[in-house]
Amino acid sequence: MASWTKDELDRINAEVYFTVGATLPDGTTPKTVDIWSVPVGGRIFIRSYNGTRGKWYGPALETGRGRISAGGVDKAVRFVPVDPDDEETNRAVDASFLDKYADSEYSVTMSTEPVRRNTLEVVPED
Repeated sequence: MASWTKDELDRINAEVYFTVGATLPDGTTPKTVDIWSVPVGGRIFIRSYNGTRGKWYGPALETGRGRISAGGVDKAVRFVPVDPDDEETNRAVDASFLDKYADSEYSVTMSTEPVRRNTLEVVPED
């Protein structure tokens, strides 16, 4: 499995927003949206505030593929759902949202249910 380089992680995590586009079943990536992303160790996680109603989240779950862009890093990626019962990972992601976005009232929303169950790990393609 591919992993992020330290330089990529530093550049991505220095940005407030993370541009994500999910690949549709027909292979196109027609829409991108700017969302929050958070680091946990050498990994990157995102959450859908709107769950499956989010225009990017449903296709991300369906195909597991897309593109991201942040801090000058533009990559093809895989989206890997995090099991809602994986408390260790989810707690670490919660803490990262609360830390990185502490100045926003939405950091609490992004680190609690029901948003918490919409967690995806973003993994670079090989």
